[in-house]
Amino acid sequence: MASAASTTRPPFTVVVSPREGHLAAVESLVSVLADDVLPFELIYLDIMSPPDVAAAVRRLCAGRGFEVIRFDDWTPPAAARKLAAQRVRTPYVVFVDNDVIVERSCFARLLACAEETGAGLVGGLYLEGPPEAPVIHMAGGEIARDEAGAMLSEHHVYGKAPVAEAGALVRRQVDYMEGHAFLLRTDLARSPGVISDDVLLAAEHIDISLAVRALGQEVWFEPDARIFLKVLFPPRLGDLDFFARRWDPARCDLDLEAFCRRWPVAAPERFFEGLRGFHGRRWAQARVCHPTARRERADQPMTAAELAQSRTGLREQAAAHGYEAAHIRAIEAACDYATLLCDGLYRADGRPFLNHLIGTASALVRYELRHDVVLAGLLHSAYTHQPPWFDPAEISRILASGGATDDIVRAIPAAKARLATGDCAGTLTLEETWPLLVEAANETDMLLSGEYRASGRPPEIGSHGLDLLAEATRLVGAGGLGLSARTPRGEGHQTALLGQEPPFHSFRLDARHRRLGPATAGK
Repeated sequence: MASAASTTRPPFTVVVSPREGHLAAVESLVSVLADDVLPFELIYLDIMSPPDVAAAVRRLCAGRGFEVIRFDDWTPPAAARKLAAQRVRTPYVVFVDNDVIVERSCFARLLACAEETGAGLVGGLYLEGPPEAPVIHMAGGEIARDEAGAMLSEHHVYGKAPVAEAGALVRRQVDYMEGHAFLLRTDLARSPGVISDDVLLAAEHIDISLAVRALGQEVWFEPDARIFLKVLFPPRLGDLDFFARRWDPARCDLDLEAFCRRWPVAAPERFFEGLRGFHGRRWAQARVCHPTARRERADQPMTAAELAQSRTGLREQAAAHGYEAAHIRAIEAACDYATLLCDGLYRADGRPFLNHLIGTASALVRYELRHDVVLAGLLHSAYTHQPPWFDPAEISRILASGGATDDIVRAIPAAKARLATGDCAGTLTLEETWPLLVEAANETDMLLSGEYRASGRPPEIGSHGLDLLAEATRLVGAGGLGLSARTPRGEGHQTALLGQEPPFHSFRLDARHRRLGPATAGK
């Protein structure tokens, strides 16, 4: 057993690393630094954090003389922890994710448990949910095995239980702990295979606990060391690349295969069902493009020849870009609803309004964005340009059936306001970004179709807004869409339209008299 009294150095070194992003990194680090019951050393592993976070972390660590190791390229957090373990000179190391808040005295309690029990690894009580009403995320983990010792299933003890039940918890041995914040003997952290070279993204928390136990050491749960997990979803754009790499399904599957080579698993599909479900949900919810997107020429601007202006053209474009048959049918159904909503409605250049909606969707299809974002492009004017006879409740029902479509459309006014003032794209969440992408596609259609050139209408988006679109589209891997929104508008206004000078906004023809009438305010 390592003894904290055997060295003049502090008893442990805290190693902080990102889990899936950096949204709570500064708040988390502040809580770590505030747990000053015992002295400690600290190494901060900064993997691909955005500039604002990186600067704040450096400033906080410099104030205490702590080391920051920066990784500009993707490195799995567990691999970075393994590298950091070689630099630790204290008897123990405490690995902490950058999305947790540690309660003061947490580290001292983890250390006390290790010293009093001789444990090789100690984890605390993980809590989740709103601060005013948290629930237990995990009070240690248990593994069920068959008669031969092969693993059948695993589960979180007291998972989702009310925090009031924490009072009944006692210090005890467990099969494994998750990696949110745990103390490990430094000699174990450096032992070959304890931190695997192959199990780094999926099941790495179980893997390290099994490795510790395989060396004859115990894994303990300490209920008085409390750690609060922050909810970091949806990811902000500045973390999107990190998040996507962290939960990449192919990489996670390779990890699980490596896990099975290291440890006996009786039925891998059953054992990993929960893990795969969690990883899959994280990946799908943060996915920008449709599932089979190829992302070819995503950084290149769209050309006028690529802009669909008909239902058939949009369908064929979606098929060419690999959209699933069910998603293509949903796009066609949205075209039908858009046709009803656009009854008698025309653009400022005389085009049927439907052409513009299809063109907006076409720009989104060109960059292979999620199909519900494409549907939002087709129906982005549903609440502003619907004919008087169309029931608003039916519009809501139609849009709500298309994933996040209704939320995206309803968020367009806020997106317009954001474009008018400019913003820092990296701090936006995906939910805040979807309507911006629709706005970029809207602008692209008006430019590539010639509407701006023909009508002479003033630009919809100013320079600050275009800068925001350029950065936001780049961060989601569709930088060409931002470039398309900057296409030169050209010159050459058309002649009088229906005997009148071209209007700057859309118009609806009166069904009886076929004369220009005002359209509902909007584009």
